[in-house]
Amino acid sequence: MKDVVKSLVLVLVMCALVASFGWGQGATAQISGTVKDASGAVLPGAEVTATQTETAIARMTVSNETGTYVLPNLALGPYRLEVSLPGFRTFVQTGIVLQVNSSPVINATLEVGQRSEQIEVQANAALVETRTSGVGQVMEQQRILELPLNGRNVTDLITLGGGAVDVPVYSSSPRSMQGQAAISVAGGLPSGVNYSLDGAQHNNPYDNLSLPLPFPDALQEFKVETSALSASQGQHSGAQVNSVTKSGTNGFHGDAFEFVRNDLFNATEYFAAVDPSTGNKKRSTLKRNQFGGTVGGPIVRNKLFFFGGLQRTTERSDPANTQNWVPTAAMLQGDFSTVTSPACGRNVTLSPVLGFVNNRISPTTFDPIALNLVKKLPQSNDPCGLVTFGVPFRVDTTQIVGKGDWQLSAAHSVMGRFLRTMERQPVPFSLAPDNLLTTFDRGRSNTADSYALGDTWLVSPQTVVSSRLVANYTNIQRLGAEFFNYGDLGVKNYYSYQPKYLQLNVTNPGFALGGGTANTSTYRTFSSGLNIDATMTRGAHQWAAGGAMLWIDSNSNANVQSSGSFTFSGSISGLPLADLLLGKPSQFSQSGPNTDYQRKWYMALYLADSWKVNQRWTLNYGLRWEPDLAETLTLGRITSYNEQRRAAGTRSSAFQKAPAGFYFPGDPGFQGKRGRDQNWWEFAPRFGVAWDVRGDGKTSVRASTGIGYDYPNAQYHLWTSIVPPWGAATTIVNPVFGDPWSTPGAGYNGVNPFPAQYGPTTAFVPFGNYTSMNNIDPAQVQNWNLSIQRQFGSDLLVSASYIGSHTIHILGSEQLNPAIYFPGNADATGNCFAQGYTFRTTAGAVCSTTTNTNPRRRLSLIDSQNTGQFVANLVEIQSGGKSNYNGLLLEIRKRAARGITLTGNYTWSHCIGPFQGNEAGDTGANPAIPNPFIGDRDHGQGNCLADVRQVFNFTSVLEMPKFANNMLRRAASGWRLSTIYRVRTGYYSNILAASNNDFARNGTNIGNQPAQYLGGDPIGDHSASPLGFWFNRDAFANPALGTIGNVGTRSVLLPGHFDFDMGLTRSFQLKESQRFEFRWEVFNVTNSFRPLFRSPDGLQTVSVDRTNQLFGQLRISDRPRIMQFALKYFF
Repeated sequence: MKDVVKSLVLVLVMCALVASFGWGQGATAQISGTVKDASGAVLPGAEVTATQTETAIARMTVSNETGTYVLPNLALGPYRLEVSLPGFRTFVQTGIVLQVNSSPVINATLEVGQRSEQIEVQANAALVETRTSGVGQVMEQQRILELPLNGRNVTDLITLGGGAVDVPVYSSSPRSMQGQAAISVAGGLPSGVNYSLDGAQHNNPYDNLSLPLPFPDALQEFKVETSALSASQGQHSGAQVNSVTKSGTNGFHGDAFEFVRNDLFNATEYFAAVDPSTGNKKRSTLKRNQFGGTVGGPIVRNKLFFFGGLQRTTERSDPANTQNWVPTAAMLQGDFSTVTSPACGRNVTLSPVLGFVNNRISPTTFDPIALNLVKKLPQSNDPCGLVTFGVPFRVDTTQIVGKGDWQLSAAHSVMGRFLRTMERQPVPFSLAPDNLLTTFDRGRSNTADSYALGDTWLVSPQTVVSSRLVANYTNIQRLGAEFFNYGDLGVKNYYSYQPKYLQLNVTNPGFALGGGTANTSTYRTFSSGLNIDATMTRGAHQWAAGGAMLWIDSNSNANVQSSGSFTFSGSISGLPLADLLLGKPSQFSQSGPNTDYQRKWYMALYLADSWKVNQRWTLNYGLRWEPDLAETLTLGRITSYNEQRRAAGTRSSAFQKAPAGFYFPGDPGFQGKRGRDQNWWEFAPRFGVAWDVRGDGKTSVRASTGIGYDYPNAQYHLWTSIVPPWGAATTIVNPVFGDPWSTPGAGYNGVNPFPAQYGPTTAFVPFGNYTSMNNIDPAQVQNWNLSIQRQFGSDLLVSASYIGSHTIHILGSEQLNPAIYFPGNADATGNCFAQGYTFRTTAGAVCSTTTNTNPRRRLSLIDSQNTGQFVANLVEIQSGGKSNYNGLLLEIRKRAARGITLTGNYTWSHCIGPFQGNEAGDTGANPAIPNPFIGDRDHGQGNCLADVRQVFNFTSVLEMPKFANNMLRRAASGWRLSTIYRVRTGYYSNILAASNNDFARNGTNIGNQPAQYLGGDPIGDHSASPLGFWFNRDAFANPALGTIGNVGTRSVLLPGHFDFDMGLTRSFQLKESQRFEFRWEVFNVTNSFRPLFRSPDGLQTVSVDRTNQLFGQLRISDRPRIMQFALKYFF
């Protein structure tokens, strides 16, 4: 054992001195086995050689004293295995195909004879895994190319592997590269999948999702693995996706292709606008072209190879399926009787206090600023004000990939690869300047670059050192519309950091202009990494040791609220559009730009061993050290709040006028510019066992358990950078539309705090919004699994796996300064009493109103002078959430043989998790949505965001045989049919109290509060038909005044979903190595209505509002039937 430890240390030192940088071994495979004679006795000293038949590159080792051999870090592809020993005939096996991260066991039996004599076996490696302990599946090149892939985004194939579901609410935000799905594997965190490409790290640290992977024609294959993996795997806890770019070989090969879509061949959107002249639904005018090619081959045969590829996608559409509501001609005359009637899906009586009589009011009461705005909106001929329009969509995407492989010697090889993805989309408003409603959407100019340099060094037949150097860069430029600002409309005393932009939200039925995620912003993230991995075979042990380092540099310059945002919710009159015309907003919010520059180190070390106890048992164990090194905010824009400091009256020395209880970088006790401690002692043990039941490699039982860690992404500080004094983030309730800073009781007295100024003596704004980050712990996931595999024949595998996990330290947020609800009216002395607090107002006045929200906040009631008058929302990011997952995964797989490839899997699972404030598209806790159960985190437990109870996947590739008869061969051969069928149960939804009713939110000014369940079946129309009411509207209501509803977190089932896609290919052979292919793909073959139940911004939440015609109604659907045609040339 001492010799092993000394060898490990020596190898690591040598690696550090001479090896290149790197990242793991996920781009390779290995072969192991035992060499025996005909009697079963082991044969040490046998020479074992594996030759990659496409490149003629060979690797050799010698069987040890136990007869076992291991060939690690082998390139992927077809192999010939040769085993020889003097006095025995040479054993040869061909037809072996190594897949990414696979570890097939190939045993050799040598017969007595001359070494020059050969016994050849034509067979692929066994499908059963008898060496490793994790649960995974390979998506091989055939299925990547043949399966009908909508959009040709290979990450969409990950969910076909079983146990994986996409989480739309987490998917790539407008602050990142588009099209990168958030996927939860076996209950893991949706942002907890670790991606590697060619063995190099391939995550975007900004959101922890994947960087773009190569297009299908340039990708060799990928493997998804989860649950207690080897100690060599880390950084993220949910799963590992190892993908490999294609390489050049000794023969020139490649392809050219074009995929075409045109809306003429597609079915019409279910909710498309109706052309009044014909009465037919309008088509979307979609035109999509995707073209490019690949080429690879030798530069120097058997030594130096190249591969390159290019794909360009152009997409043009104008789908007329966006619905907004604007003021009608009758409303502008003061007549709201129609829009509030059942004819428009409502039954509302507008407030008589404002002058409404029978829902009519004099137009002389309308606000001139609002009228100036309405003049710029498109007009509606619909009596309810409905406007259906198209948002012009013009996107050009280009991807370039290049790779080189160089075999320097029999013991040394290097690899280099680059990948660039560019996305360009003009601002929709620039394409439709006559429609102001399109300003809610944005354009983009995004680029992602990924570079990798790899080195593999065969130190000896028993020792291999592998390394990678990686550098990734994303440049996200979000482009906002340019039109006008509130000052141009007549708002006084107004300042905007964006002179030609504003944000306005008139809640449904209404419209939106601009938006916090649609304005001009830039996000740039750079990461570079070093990894060294060494594997050594010593007797029955295969040791692995290594380390990783990653430097992350993320810079954000955003404008989420810097132009100011008015919200008209209907809380004043009872109808949002009426509030707008009267000039009575419910809220005004503004802050400075979100400027955030972060620097972070990641590092890890590991030691692992795979111990072949005997011919049937293998133990895998290891330990990974993965400290949590807190990110540094170079601008120091972060704050922490401490209740004990407030109670003691302790103030900041860095900002002398800050509220008591807050401290900042530069204050005693503050952790530099981090805001939290470093967590150095984070260890992740892993243990697994694999049992080859009969010793024939046909049946295995495996189990493993382990711990993994996950870390916050860069988005977590999006909100900390705008707290006072830097961003002076503030919200005014019921502001004066014409001059919000003159709103009575707001505390500004007509003084606009923007542009924000800050320094040691800067005055803090009244009732500012704060996000506090104290010490948090990295998410820790405890995994375990038990699996059984059985192979039938040479190509059929069936398996059953139980997978479980328990996650702690999930990030979330909590409101520390809620408004206290005081029931009834004040007594004769003007006092209101509740929950031990006293609130003073006018004698006999209503105690709790939306206007006095800030004076009713906790800190205003207990310490108004030192803290309360400066603080409105005080949200603390915490790491106390936990979740549990249990799942059963059944799988059947038929490897490609005789023209048939089949895979099928069924997952039955349940995940229970915390309330998470990440329902707004952020892959992290959104401080705007704290836990509504104040001080009781466990009360918010419910179904996870990714809780999908049942999922069934089936894929097939069927190829017609090559008939001997010439006529029959020409007519019937060359046809291939590929299908994807996927069906799942629905996600679970939050049913919330209406956000436009402060009483419905218990008077606390905290959103996401649950509604009240009244009983009965919560599902209305179980048929899930278009415009049907999925929810039973009578089963839910807003909670009674002063109470919190009883609907559980994500407790109401949403409609399920299915995909049935098909591809038909006809191949025309030109020469032996050249062919043309014509391909026809159909998505949603049956053109079925597939409802999606979510709000327009993608949230899995529904607000109870019985006066809203949209409540509970299915008005969004997935794509109708879409056809795609392709022509490909292979050589």
